Amino acid sequence: MSKFIDITGQRFNNLVVIKRIDNAARGCTVWECLCDCGNITKVRGNNLKSGAVKSCGCKRKESKPTLRHNMSKTRLYREWAAMKRRCLTPSCKAYKNYGGRGIKICKKWESSFESFMAWALSNGYSDELTIERIDVNGDYCPENCKWIPANEQQKNRTSCLFIHYNGKNQNLFDWCKEMNLSYKLIHNRIHKLGWTFERAISEPVHVEKRNKKNVRIRI
Repeated sequence: MSKFIDITGQRFNNLVVIKRIDNAARGCTVWECLCDCGNITKVRGNNLKSGAVKSCGCKRKESKPTLRHNMSKTRLYREWAAMKRRCLTPSCKAYKNYGGRGIKICKKWESSFESFMAWALSNGYSDELTIERIDVNGDYCPENCKWIPANEQQKNRTSCLFIHYNGKNQNLFDWCKEMNLSYKLIHNRIHKLGWTFERAISEPVHVEKRNKKNVRIRI
C-alpha cells in the first residue's frame, strides 16, 4: 500500500485543496477543492495529480465555442453558411461547381462570420441581394465579391447560354423574360431534349394526363 501524502493547501491548476473527505469506491482518495471561480468541488487524488481534472468544470464551459453574434437565424448568416457548404463540403450538391473546381474562401471569412458580416454591411448588403463573385473563377474574398439581385446572378452563371436570334445576342434568361416564357421550360427543352432555340420557344406546351387505365396521354 502506498504511503498517504497530505496535499491540503496545495494548488493543482485552478484548484486549491481544502481537505480530505470520504474515499470513493475502491478506496480512492477524494479531496474537497476550491476552484478559482469560487466553486467547491470534489476530485479524486489521482485526477488532481495527473492533471486530468483542472477545474470544477468552468474551464470546459469557457472553452466550448459559443455563438456570440446572435445572427444564426438571419438571411445573412444563411448566405455565409451556404457559401461555406459550396466550397468546403464535398457532399453538397453544388460543391462540384465551387470547391470541386478550386474555389476557396478567404481565411477571415471562412473562420469568422463576424468578419464576413462586417464586410457585407459596409458594402451595401440587404436581404434582397445575394453574393456574387466578380471573377467567376476567383475565390470568395472582399476584393472579388459584391452584392447583386438574385435574378442578376442567374444571368451571370458559368452555365448561362447566350442565344443569337433575330439579329440580337443575349442570354437565355433575358430572352425568356422578354418573351414572357418559362426559363425552366425553355432551358430543359434546349439542354435536356436537344431542341433548337427556335423550336423551344415555338412548340406549344404539352400537358400529360392519365386515363382510367393510368396511361399517360400527351395533349
